[in-house]
Amino acid sequence: MQRNIKNTISGGSFLLLVCAGALSCHAADFSYKNGFRIKAENGNFELGLNGRAHFDVHSLYPDPINSAYPAFGSQLLSAGHGDGFNWRRTYATLTGRIYGLNFKFEDDFAINATTGFPHSLREAWVAAKLGEGQLTIGQFKPYRGLEEITSSNEITFMERPSTSATGMYSGRQFLTGIGYRALLKNNLGFGIYAMSLAHFGLPLEGVSYGGRTVWLPIDRENHILHLGLSISRDTANKDSLAARIVDVYGGRQGVGQSLGAAGAGFGAPGSNSQSTFAAEAAYAIGSLTLQSEYAIALLDRTHQANGNSRDSTIQAFYTQASWFVTGESATYRKDRGAFGKPQPQHKWGAIEIAGRYDFAENFTQNIIEDPCKTGTSKCQVQIITLGVNWYPFQNMRFMLNYYLTEAMIGHAGLGTPARTDHLSVLSVRTQISF
Repeated sequence: MQRNIKNTISGGSFLLLVCAGALSCHAADFSYKNGFRIKAENGNFELGLNGRAHFDVHSLYPDPINSAYPAFGSQLLSAGHGDGFNWRRTYATLTGRIYGLNFKFEDDFAINATTGFPHSLREAWVAAKLGEGQLTIGQFKPYRGLEEITSSNEITFMERPSTSATGMYSGRQFLTGIGYRALLKNNLGFGIYAMSLAHFGLPLEGVSYGGRTVWLPIDRENHILHLGLSISRDTANKDSLAARIVDVYGGRQGVGQSLGAAGAGFGAPGSNSQSTFAAEAAYAIGSLTLQSEYAIALLDRTHQANGNSRDSTIQAFYTQASWFVTGESATYRKDRGAFGKPQPQHKWGAIEIAGRYDFAENFTQNIIEDPCKTGTSKCQVQIITLGVNWYPFQNMRFMLNYYLTEAMIGHAGLGTPARTDHLSVLSVRTQISF
């Protein structure tokens, strides 16, 4: 771990030294505004340091084994599995600007020995203004999905829904490549990208490309209607991140249910694709915010049937609502096309209550066609999440989430019972950022 930290620090040292050298030639202002800032008086150089820490506590309540069918999912968990403390995120973020060139270097120290630096890098990019928008090169999030693009400091629940890298884009949250996004007429935005299916430190194999567009038919203070569409295609080979869909239910320490993997069928070629189309909508008025997303994906060659390779289709959607009991309103960040959290208005802070229903299913699954590899008639996951957030200050949040989940894989033949797994989880997060 110590060696990983040293490597991470040395990886950012060049950027730090360049900016420090540039600032030493000019008078500079030192300030603190949501992080430490150093800025040259002539405005050509700027350096910022930010961080975040998310510390979680979990208590899992697995489903008892049902003697009517073989155990699966949480029924296989050992006593106390996943219970206890978990450093979910510990980010250090360096941002800056040298003349017209912006950069960001962000590393997550809440990692294990097998995913050290540079795999622990989250964002590492340089960007420049081009026309009405920004051209970005490096590692960053592909432009797909409202909840996926929202910062982990500002998501309403502790985990993202199945339309994100928690499900549909499993493991493909930060990729390496080039992207361009712009805001037109102040209420219409878009982003396009072409990237490798790899993090820094992995072979640059496989390719992902796509884009997202966002429109605000209503764009007033404390009154927003957000509509968006995204489309992407991920083509993976043996050395890249897999094009697969794994829905995790019960939070970070819960259970993963595979909904299919491109190329998993016998005799599939070495390069296989996932094509995904997604729609999103959100409405915020006053203290109330409603949002929903729907995604449908085609996975190539997930299984064999009658001696032939077959594709499968997966859908996922969620709908959620949140309300600030204390009267605050969610903010909207046009540069991202996503929502953020407000400044608390009262000395005791802001309180938000929220609920979400989340569903994911492989349409193709049956006893004969078996992309989920369960040998059963169904392959679906349902999650109800109830949450309370307390913001004593703008840069601090305490989160309480309770998950009620059901994974259903159906029956294994006529006359056999349907197989289900019910896992419930109570999770608490302490979140600090600067």
